[in-house]
Amino acid sequence: MTGPDEPELPPRRNGLQPATIIVLAVVWIVLWGELSLLIVLSGLLVGLLVTLLFPLPPIPYTGRIRPLALLWTLLRLLGDLVVASFEVTRTILRPGRPPRAAIVRVQLRSDSDLYQTLTAELVSLVPGSIVIEARRSSRTLYLHVLDVTDEADLDRVRREVRTAEAWVLRSLGSAEERALLTDREAP
Repeated sequence: MTGPDEPELPPRRNGLQPATIIVLAVVWIVLWGELSLLIVLSGLLVGLLVTLLFPLPPIPYTGRIRPLALLWTLLRLLGDLVVASFEVTRTILRPGRPPRAAIVRVQLRSDSDLYQTLTAELVSLVPGSIVIEARRSSRTLYLHVLDVTDEADLDRVRREVRTAEAWVLRSLGSAEERALLTDREAP
């Protein structure tokens, strides 16, 4: 049931979901840490049961995977992880005032559940910030951010989140979705 300002949720999937079953079976195999026929078959059975008991709604995807842009996105993520780790360490060990945190609201451009989720994951993986709420109805992310002292820091965080969204759109978006980026952000 949705409220007056919430969009209608997509219907749940019915029937088999082969890709999801295979992914769950692979996770099962990795969790067991060894490869045998029994573990593979039990992983497929667990995947089948999970998808039948807990069917997911379909996630429409009209984009196209761009391998070079995706590779660049992953490299940028690794770079951000390294830089942010040093910044968080410096902030925590800095003598003087304790770090101040803030809740920051960021409006996303895309209207896709998939892109909102991927953007939230990219942002949450980088130390110093974590998504505490994602509103589907307004495509808004709320983040808890470490070491915010003024309005300029808030603007920087918003730019960083929108940059992460741009990486996702460049890597996976359709031409129409990539058109949401401004000229400055376009590849």
